[in-house]
Amino acid sequence: MSHLIEFPWFGVIRMTGRDRARFLHGMCTNDIKSLAPGRGCRAAVVNRQGKMVAELAVLASVDALHAIVERSNLQPTIDHLSKFLVADDVSMSRSDLRAVGLYGIPPPEGQATAPEPALGGRIMAVGESSAEQISEAEYDSRRIENGFPRWGVDMGPEYLPMEAGLEAIAVSYSKGCYIGQEVIQRVKTYSEPPRMLVQLGIAGARTQEKITAKGEEIGHVTSAAKDVALGYVRREFKAPGTHVEVGGRPAHVRALPWQATIT
Repeated sequence: MSHLIEFPWFGVIRMTGRDRARFLHGMCTNDIKSLAPGRGCRAAVVNRQGKMVAELAVLASVDALHAIVERSNLQPTIDHLSKFLVADDVSMSRSDLRAVGLYGIPPPEGQATAPEPALGGRIMAVGESSAEQISEAEYDSRRIENGFPRWGVDMGPEYLPMEAGLEAIAVSYSKGCYIGQEVIQRVKTYSEPPRMLVQLGIAGARTQEKITAKGEEIGHVTSAAKDVALGYVRREFKAPGTHVEVGGRPAHVRALPWQATIT
């Protein structure tokens, strides 16, 4: 099906100034310097401990960068980034642009897009559009079924990007230094994240229900739809097919479906 969907629960940050790409490159996990106008990527802003401050879709235009962020985290993200501005020629502000997902439609000529794994398409920032409106509840149900985390629900400041399953689309290990890079590189080189977001095959799960294995607590549910849920489990229980219990009821671990579509 070919259509556009507007996401009013996302906001857009506009970044201008000659140092904008260099500055954001040094603040997040993906390669912003390599984005030519009309290109985009996913990224995470992290702190010195490698924990997430924000998850972004970054879009490059000729005269600006636009970062699509969960609206509840829009101003906190601006505030965090602003702390690191010293002599940089960078200005940040809330934009009136709207976040719109594209499904089965090529983007307009020269329009920057980034992956939109929650529903399996691309995302862009536009002014006016005739995009379809869906409810936030429907969006949540569909993204849980597709296994993509949401800021403030399945990911937040206590998690590494890799723990939330974002490594495949939001982390570059070759881009060079950025705040938090040493921690993330160390985890990649010497170990693996202590916990991982997984999809769980279970009906009727509830947020924050305990996930157990052989009577031992190994994690918790972060969000749930009809017959699937998302939650974090200790790394030794992350393999698809692993049998666990949620609230004492049998469940099994699944890979995050969206990851199978990323090449």
